[in-house]
Amino acid sequence: MLESRAEASFFTLAGVSCHLKDYRLSFLLNQNLHTGFRKMDDLTGNLSLYFYLDEECRNSYYLICNRSEEKVLFPELKQTDFVMLVEGPFKKTQLDRLLKTIRAIPNVLTAFEIQVSSLKNFSGFLADLELHLMKIKIESKTYKPTVTKK
Repeated sequence: MLESRAEASFFTLAGVSCHLKDYRLSFLLNQNLHTGFRKMDDLTGNLSLYFYLDEECRNSYYLICNRSEEKVLFPELKQTDFVMLVEGPFKKTQLDRLLKTIRAIPNVLTAFEIQVSSLKNFSGFLADLELHLMKIKIESKTYKPTVTKK
């Protein structure tokens, strides 16, 4: 789960500009990065959210749509279609390799590092994301599928 602190060294951000739908980008990231992004409930404002946990490297990856018809998540990044948040230790060489691989995906215009300090409300975003993830976890534990008898 997300750390409650917004230390720049603990989070790595990448922006992706492309003409792909969220599910298609997620699929292509899974193929090219050998990840396992899975769709989660959308964030407020119909912003798509995908998650992947790399247990070996101890990194959590969040792929988030930066804008919808209703909302722009990070107004400072209006031209950015998706934001990838990596939580945990992540070296510069890993980031460079990640960005290079993403840029090589067809229909991706660019991928670039985002400085956490350039985002005005990054701490607020982390708090909202953590609350959203907690809500998903609670709902999944209380959800009991109905069994119909024939």
